[in-house]
Amino acid sequence: MTGKRGRPSAAEASARDERVVDVVIALLTAEGFEALTFDRVAAEAHVAKRTLYGVFGDREGLVRAAIRRQHPYLADAGDGVADLRSACRAILVQLLADEAVGIHRAIIAAAARHPSLAAEFYDDGPRRAQDFLAAHLPTNAEVSPEILFAALLGEPHRRRLLGLVDTPTSAEIDAQVDDVLRLLGLHAPTHESAGRESSSS
Repeated sequence: MTGKRGRPSAAEASARDERVVDVVIALLTAEGFEALTFDRVAAEAHVAKRTLYGVFGDREGLVRAAIRRQHPYLADAGDGVADLRSACRAILVQLLADEAVGIHRAIIAAAARHPSLAAEFYDDGPRRAQDFLAAHLPTNAEVSPEILFAALLGEPHRRRLLGLVDTPTSAEIDAQVDDVLRLLGLHAPTHESAGRESSSS
C-alpha cells in the first residue's frame, strides 16, 4: 500500500506542465480559444484544476505558455545562435511550423472578443522575437528589427496562415533568410545565392 503522494519532483512538474501545454495547443489549433476551458484542459491533461490555476493562473496564462514554447531560442538565451543569419533562421523555423501557425490563427480569430489576449500574444511572441533580432543586428544597421521581422515572415507566413502552402523545407528557409538579408543590405550573398544571381543574369 502506497502512502499519500507529496509534492512532485522538478522533473515530474516539468513533464506535467509540458503535457498541459500539449493539450492547450491541441485545443487552440483544432477548436480555437473558446474551447480552451480549465475543465477540458484538466480532464485531457489528467491534472487537477487547482494545480492548473496555481501554475498558469488563467486561460491567458495557458495561452502564454503555448506561445512561449514557439520561441525556444529565447528560453535558452540564444544558445547556438551566434550571428544574425542564425537568429533569423531560428525564428523562421519556429514561426512557419504547424504549431505556431495554428496558434496564430486561433489568436486572430479571438482577437476581436479578447483584445487583451491579442496584446499578450504580441508581447510574448512577435515583440520578443524582434528584441532577439535587435540583439543580433550590427550596431551600424540602418534597418530596424521590426522591418527585418516583417520582411522575414512576409509572404511565406501569410501563405501559411491561409493554408496555401506546406511547412517550408530547410532549403526554402535558408533561401528566404539569405534573400531578405541581402535585399536589406545586412550581409554579402552566400556562394549559393551568388551563383543563382549570376546564372539568372
